[in-house]
This record gives sequence, C-alpha cells and structure tokens, in this order.
Amino acid sequence: MRPVIFCLVLAAIVACNKPSPAGNNSKLDQLADRTCRAMHIRQQRYALADKIRFADDTLGVVKDEKTRVRLQNSMKIYLIQKDSLLKLSLALADTIQRQLDSLTPYTNKDARKQFNADLNRLLAKKGCPVTTGKDSVSAN
Repeated sequence: MRPVIFCLVLAAIVACNKPSPAGNNSKLDQLADRTCRAMHIRQQRYALADKIRFADDTLGVVKDEKTRVRLQNSMKIYLIQKDSLLKLSLALADTIQRQLDSLTPYTNKDARKQFNADLNRLLAKKGCPVTTGKDSVSAN
C-alpha cells in the first residue's frame, strides 16, 4: 500500500512541476511586453542624453544671463528625469533577467535560437524593433 501511495505522490509532484506550453506562452508574451517597454525606455534615455549634452554644450558658449538660467533650470529637470529613468531601467532589466533565467533552462543552441526567434516574432507583432543581439550603439 505504501509504495502505491508513494508512486502517486511522486507522479503528482512530477505533473505539477512540468511546465505547461500555455503557461510558457503567456510568460513569453509577458517577457515580450517587458522587453518592448525596456526598448522604449532605452530610446527615452538616449533622447534625454542628447538633450543633456546639447544643454551642457550650449551653457558653455551662451553669454545671455536669461538663457543661461533657463538652460540651468532645464539641466536640473533633465538630471531628475535621468535618475528616474535609470532606476526604472535597472529595475526592469533585473525583472527581465530573472524571467529569462526561469524561461531559458536550455542548454543547446537550437533551443535558444528557437526561443529567440519566438521572442523576436512577438516583439515584431507588438510593434517593437527586433534586436539582432548587438546593440546599435556598440556596433559603431
């Protein structure tokens, strides 16, 4: 009697731990949403960095006191936005990394390629730019 109960409990544990395809699809969809959001935040960070560089460069050559004060106030606002975007970006990156770790226990290259293809397909479907694995900034 005990071996039968043990086998049933063991079978129940194995069945509960087996990932369901529907669950992985919803998790992949959630990962695609977060990745798309991270891409948009990255674009916002780049745009903000451009504004900060422009304001900093302009501060160095501007002689008018009124324009200087306006640019200094803009810089204060930009730096506050920079800090909040950085915190948001780092938190989202940590969340994505944890989710990737849970979704990709793959050891072979074919499974990882399939996972990346599925993720890129979902990103394209959501209207996000599909990444090739290299950042456009580091490619220069």
